Amino acid sequence: MIENEKDKLKNYIENFCLTLNEVKTKSRDNKKINEILDLCERYYNDSIFYFEKNDYFTSLTCISYAEGLLDCLRLLNIIEFEWKKSKPKRVLIAGTFDILHPGHIWLIEKAREYGRVIVLIATDKNVERFKGRKPILPSDHRLKIVQSLKYVDEVVLGSENEDILEKVKEIRPDVIILGPDQNFVTPDELRDKLKEAGINVDIVKIGEEYRNSKFYKTSQIINEIIRRKDEFQKNLR
Repeated sequence: MIENEKDKLKNYIENFCLTLNEVKTKSRDNKKINEILDLCERYYNDSIFYFEKNDYFTSLTCISYAEGLLDCLRLLNIIEFEWKKSKPKRVLIAGTFDILHPGHIWLIEKAREYGRVIVLIATDKNVERFKGRKPILPSDHRLKIVQSLKYVDEVVLGSENEDILEKVKEIRPDVIILGPDQNFVTPDELRDKLKEAGINVDIVKIGEEYRNSKFYKTSQIINEIIRRKDEFQKNLR
């Protein structure tokens, strides 16, 4: 089971526990309902046991049985409750996002698998500092474009100074996603730096690279424009 699916199962189990605890408070004096709830709790405990043994299929089966029993009580109008949902994780990705391309969209969709997506946009000053050139689109343009994307929940403009962790400290994400070409820091180095700052966060490095498009990097688009500059100049006259 890949890591994000494992997290989904863990959240599923945790959400069930939240709901079960609420239902228990409503059925203290009903012996028959409590017998069913005891059975639910046994399935829940079995699910935890198998999850910790890395037997995720059996864990999922157990928690599904438990959920089915609770749903029967609800659908038969024996007891009223609503399924609880744990707060989604805050997932941070950072970058320039200059000339949006399919590689950007793919990375954002990957991040969405882990929770609520927050995009940190590099300032013009820091793009020039780290890449040795100014961005093609200014930061307010880049921010507005990324803000309009379907899978993006929040967009934050980075700080002007060289401390790349400053905004991370403010945002306090649960997960940080590093793209396949973000090799300026290793996951372990970033994790250690954040721990020193008192921030415990999961670091996920996306190893695979999106290649299902002719243009999946900004540099490729720039090179194509340069290659065809005469064609563009002619049409602009």
